Amino acid sequence: MSGGVNHGGRRGLIAAVLLLLLGVAIVPADAQELRISHQFHGEDDSRGRAAWVFAAEVMRRAPEVKITIHPQLSIGFTRDEQLDALQSGALDFAVLPFIVPSKKIPEFSLALLPGLVPDLAAARALKGSKVHAKLQDIAAANGFRIVTWWWLRGGFALAAPRAMTPRSVSGLKFQSCGLMQDLLTRAGGQLGDEPTSEVPMLLDMGALDGAALPYEEFLALRLHEYVRSAIIGGPSLVTCFSPMLMSNKTWDRLSPKQRQAIEAAAAASDAYFERAQIELEDRALVTFNKAGAQVRGLTQEEFSDWLGLARQTVWARYGETSDLSNELMSIGSEVISRSRP
Repeated sequence: MSGGVNHGGRRGLIAAVLLLLLGVAIVPADAQELRISHQFHGEDDSRGRAAWVFAAEVMRRAPEVKITIHPQLSIGFTRDEQLDALQSGALDFAVLPFIVPSKKIPEFSLALLPGLVPDLAAARALKGSKVHAKLQDIAAANGFRIVTWWWLRGGFALAAPRAMTPRSVSGLKFQSCGLMQDLLTRAGGQLGDEPTSEVPMLLDMGALDGAALPYEEFLALRLHEYVRSAIIGGPSLVTCFSPMLMSNKTWDRLSPKQRQAIEAAAAASDAYFERAQIELEDRALVTFNKAGAQVRGLTQEEFSDWLGLARQTVWARYGETSDLSNELMSIGSEVISRSRP
C-alpha cells in the first residue's frame, strides 16, 4: 500500500476532511458543484489525498462551492479523455501526469526531462518562476490552467546490486515512465512494455532487471519483496510532474473571491504534497532496508554521467521541438542551477 503518511495519518487526514465537509454542509441556494477526476486511489496515493486537501480548503474558504472527487476514473472518462473534457468544459478539474498533455502540447515535455528537476528544492524554485508563468500561458492557450505544483521523486529498484551509470545498464531490461524510458534506451538498456502493475511478477520471473519509477510506485507495488538493491535518495533522474489542472471555462465563471480560494487551496495542497514526498522517501528507505535490500542514494558522479547523456540526447531533442521549447529549457536550467547549493 502506497502513501506518504502512515495509516493513522491517513485516517487523521480523512477525518479532518470530513469535519470540513460537515462544516460546509449548509450552503447558499446558489451553490455550484465542481468535479475533480483522477486515476489514483483516493487514500493510498499522495495525489488522491492531496486532492482531498485541496477540495476541503476550497470549501472552507468559499462555502458556496461544493467539490466532489471521483478517484480511479470513476467519473467515466479515461485517463487521456480527462484532458479533452477539461478543454471542452465537461470536467472542472483533473489530476494528470504531464505525460498526458505533453502528447498534444510538445512544449510540456519540459517537465518530463530526466535530471532537470533533481530534487524538491529545484521544483520549489520553478514555482512562480518565468518557466512556471510560460507553462501557465501555454496551458491557458489550450483551454486549461495548471492549479497545483505536485512533483514526485523516484529512483531505481534493481534485481541485483550494481553501479548505476549509463554504461552499467547496457543490455539490461527496465520498466520506467515518461522520457526516462528514452534515456534508458539511449544508454543501451531495453524497455519492458508491460503494464506497471506487472513489474513485481516480471522481477520475480527474472524477466526484468530493474525499474526506474517514483517512490510512490515502489511502495504501492511492494518492490522491496522482489529486488535485492534500491537507489533511493540523492539527486533524482525520475521526477514526475502530476499536477491538478482546471478547465478555463470553469475558472472564467468563478468570482474573484472563489478564484482566490482556489489559489489558496492549491498552495495548501502543494505544501501537503511536498511533505508527503519527503515521508514517502523516508518510508521507502526504511522498508527496503528492513527487507534486506542494499540501499543507497544516487551519487553526484553517477547523476552527472546520466545528466551528460540526457543533455546530449533527450534534452537536445526536446530543444529542437520549437523555439519556445529551447527557451523553456534554457530558462529552467538557469532557475534550477541557482537553487543548487
